[in-house]
Amino acid sequence: MIRQDVDELIDVASCYVGAMWPLDRAVAVNPLLDRLDDDFANATGELGRQLGLSLWPTRAHLAEASRRGLGPDVGDEGVVDEPLVRPGTVLERVRGVESKEARRARRIVGQTLLEAVSTKREPDAGVVPRAVAILEDPASWVELPLPKRRDIGALLRTESLEGLVARLKSFNSDDVTAELSAHFARTPGWSAWSKWSDLWRRQAHPAALSRREFLTISLAVDLALLGEMADVVFAPPSRAVPASTEAGMRRLTLLESMVHAPLLRAVRTELAGGATARWQIVTCIDVRSEPLRRVLEQRDDVQTIGFAGFFGVPATITAEGEGEARESLPVLLEPSVAVRGGRGPSDWADSVAALSGTFAELTHEPGAMFALAEGTGWFAVPWLASRTLVPRRKQSGLRDAGTWVVESRDRATLAESALRTMGLTTNFAPEVVFVGHASRSRANTHYSTLDCGACAGRAGGTNAIILAELLNDEEIRRTLAQRGIDIPSATRFVAGEHNTTTEEVTLFAGASSDLGRIFDEATDAVSTSRTGQFRPSRSRRALRRRASDWGETRPEWGLAGNAAFVVAPRSSSRGADLRGQCFLHSYDAVADVDGSILRSILSAPVVVAQWINAAYYFSTVAPDVLGAGDKTLLNPVGDFASIAGDDPDLKLGLPWQSVADGARPQHLPVRLLVAVEAPLTRTESIVRSEPVVRRLVEGRWIRLVGRDSAAGEWHEWIAGTGWELV
Repeated sequence: MIRQDVDELIDVASCYVGAMWPLDRAVAVNPLLDRLDDDFANATGELGRQLGLSLWPTRAHLAEASRRGLGPDVGDEGVVDEPLVRPGTVLERVRGVESKEARRARRIVGQTLLEAVSTKREPDAGVVPRAVAILEDPASWVELPLPKRRDIGALLRTESLEGLVARLKSFNSDDVTAELSAHFARTPGWSAWSKWSDLWRRQAHPAALSRREFLTISLAVDLALLGEMADVVFAPPSRAVPASTEAGMRRLTLLESMVHAPLLRAVRTELAGGATARWQIVTCIDVRSEPLRRVLEQRDDVQTIGFAGFFGVPATITAEGEGEARESLPVLLEPSVAVRGGRGPSDWADSVAALSGTFAELTHEPGAMFALAEGTGWFAVPWLASRTLVPRRKQSGLRDAGTWVVESRDRATLAESALRTMGLTTNFAPEVVFVGHASRSRANTHYSTLDCGACAGRAGGTNAIILAELLNDEEIRRTLAQRGIDIPSATRFVAGEHNTTTEEVTLFAGASSDLGRIFDEATDAVSTSRTGQFRPSRSRRALRRRASDWGETRPEWGLAGNAAFVVAPRSSSRGADLRGQCFLHSYDAVADVDGSILRSILSAPVVVAQWINAAYYFSTVAPDVLGAGDKTLLNPVGDFASIAGDDPDLKLGLPWQSVADGARPQHLPVRLLVAVEAPLTRTESIVRSEPVVRRLVEGRWIRLVGRDSAAGEWHEWIAGTGWELV
């Protein structure tokens, strides 16, 4: 079998493997992102078969929905799944998946990879040579006697992946694919890391691991441990799809009817407000912005707008004092703008704040957390106590954002595109505010999962600053006026950043004092209502204390509960309590004459939201395999991943504490409901002509509903049929 053949088989075998981003830029991702051509039920059933798991809502999820008053108790009918067994690799099929030898092989693979990628090596040195050196080192901590380790090393020195595959005698391409799939399923964390390294990595990473390297080591371990038995022909793993898929889909559909129905009823016509708005506040579509928008809009002089949190600035950002550029845009996009600048510390107070921030960031670096505690020792006790027991008080006033340089050939086009997509081309308020969002917490290796999903797991404040600066530029304004967007000279654009952990908004220079007061009042109201989410905390300071507590496993709920994506004028949901469960993207069908704006929303922000929704779904239904499991058991691996206890496989997805409150589910696993207010013919045209949208809708990865106008009836898109009245 030649290399090209094996590479093609690897692509097929890894189609049920998700991708895992490094922890410092972790993004919520659909683990079945390569199976969108398939139906959701089929793909989910097959993934469950490969992992030996049921990936459907359980009795506990249905009971929780009933407890929340979303529907009657449905009892236990149809809730029990048939037991599933992972097909297993060649060694596991011979010895048994639960045998001592099989468990040992899995540990050896994980331990070898753990040491190989965590040890510094030459940039061009591969993981396999490093693995050989580790296995043959008498002092290696890999749990296998040295002679056996040397057997694996000998195979790795003498055989390529093609040579190892050839030892699987009489296996045809389908059987080899099934065998490679079984290796990917045995250690899904390392598999996902290798897939990111191969297909999503844009820059060099010291712990990069290719899928070929992973499979070479994993297969060599099996064949070496089998020894002389490796020449025996072994039957490939069974590929039967479990019969529980149909029952699982029935449970999922029932749960969705309970969760989605009240949200859809809430998207109704209200008084639009904001016609003479003094402030227009543009926030991220993130579900955590919905409660803040709802409170802000209790004022008649405030209008809010929902837009993707990178604010249409697909940038790599190099901040003052930072040597490394970071990407701040959806991972589905390529950066097209380079931004540099900002402001370094200028006085003693700023220097202390910067030192505090650096210390906090070090607590996010897994490899540094323990060294930091060891090195600082008792000297850090007063500082740590003050940060935990007396958390920093709420920021007030304005903050200087410094000067940013946008390296782009056409900055006016960048600004124009952002305004048109968010639907802000006329009736500008005197003060327009772009509010990005970020999170702040201590000793939290999964901190980036709480940041902006539209900014690749980064904070969105810088993107907001950049767009505001572009739109305040007089030359850009003149160009925009020539293109039909006339911004009044009295209108000023300012930026802010919403800390979703503490419900505080920092405004940057240029914002009015009245605006600061409005945000103070709004965040006070939101934070007071949020403290009830964390039993037994009820005080106003509870959120800041949780964020500052080094032992806190749940500084905030993140996007738990996300269930719907609304594409409509704000007038259709203004005043409605959507319980922080909806992504809200502003859209005016009348202004979108050719439908291009709706097309861009459905093919980009909706896709990002579906990834987020799927990540929460699978982390909830399979918390220990597709989720990161119990956060209190996690140990850091370098600065890119974590493991649970002494299990050497990397942990995927979200921690249990992000989706559940003890044994009680917090997130209810449902597919994303996408509600579009636009002519049904326009939405249908996009579904049929835009490939990614068609796959999501026809494959039942999302539920799509639409109505022609606020006064119209909701229709749901039925795969293979079209619109049907809800």
